[in-house]
Amino acid sequence: MRGPAVPGRATGAVPGRYRGAVRAQQLLLAGAGAAGVLTVVATVAAALGWWWLVVLAAMLLLGGILLVALDADRRVRALRTVVRAELAKVEAPAAPRPAPAGEDVVGAVRTLQAQYTGRLDRLQDTVEQALRSRDGRG
Repeated sequence: MRGPAVPGRATGAVPGRYRGAVRAQQLLLAGAGAAGVLTVVATVAAALGWWWLVVLAAMLLLGGILLVALDADRRVRALRTVVRAELAKVEAPAAPRPAPAGEDVVGAVRTLQAQYTGRLDRLQDTVEQALRSRDGRG
């Protein structure tokens, strides 16, 4: 017994996204099965010494791999344009930020200068302490 019909679809129809997932899974299983069959054919042909069949099976397998790689590249390129379009929608240009005031810049520079000077002082203290300990031992 089937569940209730989805409005606007034929009775028993599967929603589009689910159908695509089932199709992708079926293609994956078919591809794995074909690769397994070609591998077995190549192995048996190699055992029997039928090298033409080994080469044929290997070329079919490599051709399938090439098609999968080309399809993946096509999908990535198509997805790139979709992602850029979506980002353009989301990242609407906001109001321009005001330029920092002169005293903000001066304050930031003074803070960085104080931090740098503090680090140099600590470094100098460490070097002097190391020299004193070396002179005390030597």
